Amino acid sequence: MTIFVGVTAIATYLTTVNRNQLDSPQINQQFDKPPPYRSLFEPTDAELRALEREEQQRRKDLEIEKVRQTAIAKEEKVFAFQNEWTLAPDKRKTIELLRLATQCESAQIFSQISENVIKLWRENKIENLSAPDLADLLDSHFRTLPQQERTSGVGFRLKQKIAELRSCSEAL
Repeated sequence: MTIFVGVTAIATYLTTVNRNQLDSPQINQQFDKPPPYRSLFEPTDAELRALEREEQQRRKDLEIEKVRQTAIAKEEKVFAFQNEWTLAPDKRKTIELLRLATQCESAQIFSQISENVIKLWRENKIENLSAPDLADLLDSHFRTLPQQERTSGVGFRLKQKIAELRSCSEAL
């Protein structure tokens, strides 16, 4: 009988301890909210960040391509107008040609156009355009190019040609 009373006392004690543990805040909290499981196919935070970086890079690449296509279109427009200008060069068309060349924002293209203008001017094919006027036109349009283009080697050569035109006009 003592064994029976001892076993009953131990069972009662264990039941009371278990009830107290179930009433504790940790255990109640565990049963109140399910753990934060994620879906099997839901991307992780690292995967989401990688996707965001890829999207940003794709947007950047699209913007670069758009700028490149715009530059190509401007170049094509300049060279098409140059072909038209070559047939009947005059002061007004020369000014327009130089304006279009500066819109390309490239010293290389502006230099090519300027060399063609100077070449035709020396052949006396451009009407109503004196050496000082041509030098001023080239210089003023050259100054509208971006700074990094004006300081390039191509820009230096063009400045020399403009100086030659000015010295040629002073000699006359």
